[in-house]
Amino acid sequence: MNLPKNSIESYADFHKKFTHQFAGSKHVKVTSTSLFSIRQSHAESLRDYLARFSEATIKVSNPNQEMFVAAFPNGLRAGHFNESLAQKPASSMQEINKRFECYIKGEESNAEKRQRDAKEKEYVSCNGKAPGHQRQRYRGLITNHQGAKSKTIPPSGNTRL
Repeated sequence: MNLPKNSIESYADFHKKFTHQFAGSKHVKVTSTSLFSIRQSHAESLRDYLARFSEATIKVSNPNQEMFVAAFPNGLRAGHFNESLAQKPASSMQEINKRFECYIKGEESNAEKRQRDAKEKEYVSCNGKAPGHQRQRYRGLITNHQGAKSKTIPPSGNTRL
C-alpha cells in the first residue's frame, strides 16, 4: 500500500483504507448448492470446465461428494460426456475424473481435426484445390461382381489410349 506521508488522519480512516486495499484477497466460502450455478460456457473446453468446477469445490465450506457429483453434470453442455453421465451416473468425483480422461482425448482430437479441416477449406477457397492434391490419370479395369475383367477405363480428358 503506497500512501503519502500523513495521509491517514484517524483509526477509522486507516481501517477503511486497509480494508479497501486487501478486500480482494479475502477468501469467500462457497456452499455446495452454489455449485449448481456453475455452467460450461459455449466456447469452454471440457478440461477447462472441470478445472473451474474443481477449483470451486475447494472453496466449499462443508464438502459433500454427493452434491459435487450431482452439480457437475448439471452444468455440462450437451455432448458425449454429458450423455455418458446421464446413462450411467458417476458415484464419485474420482469416477468422473477417470471417465473424463477418456472423453477429453476425443474432444481434443476433434478440435485439432476441426482446426486442420478449417485451414484446408480456407486453402481450397483461395487456391481452388487442397494442398497435396494432384490430378490422377490412370488406366484401370472394371471388374464385375464375379471378378472377371470386362472393360478398360480410359483416362479422363481428350487423351487416347
